[in-house]
Formats: sequence, structure tokens, C-alpha cells
Amino acid sequence: MIVLDVSKVTFIAAYRKELEARYGWAHDLNRIQTFLHSVSNTLKGDGDNTWNFHGEAVTAAWKRIGGKGIPSLKSLRALKGPCA
Repeated sequence: MIVLDVSKVTFIAAYRKELEARYGWAHDLNRIQTFLHSVSNTLKGDGDNTWNFHGEAVTAAWKRIGGKGIPSLKSLRALKGPCA
């Protein structure tokens, strides 16, 4: 497992930028906030873990913060600090 000295907040910010660059719905404040809430819950291990962490935007955000390859849920959860 790759462990980065980067926070979950930094990853979520990078992921949001990737989503906004790729998808029109990500510019809708209510939709992106709801979606990122599910991301946060999954990273914290809370709730139903409904976020699917497989995808090009996730991998691009992972690489943007210094990650290599494709992130696992374990490596994403190992990022430092709280989600917000």
C-alpha cells in the first residue's frame, strides 16, 4: 500500500477539480456537495460507502497529489486527517 503525506482534504479538492473539468453536473453546487459528502463518508468508513472509487477522475486526482498507479480504498483511507 502506498501511503502519502497528504490530507484527505487535499485529495477531495483535487478530485473536485477533476470532476469539474470532466462533467457538467459537477458545477451544480448542490449536486457536487451531495456527491462529495458520499466521498467523505466512504473515506471515513461511515455509512453505506456508496462512492465508487474506481474511475479516471479518481486516478487523475490521486496522481495530482503525488500518488502512483491506481489508488485502492485502503490507500485513500490512509491519507492524513479528517475529510473536512
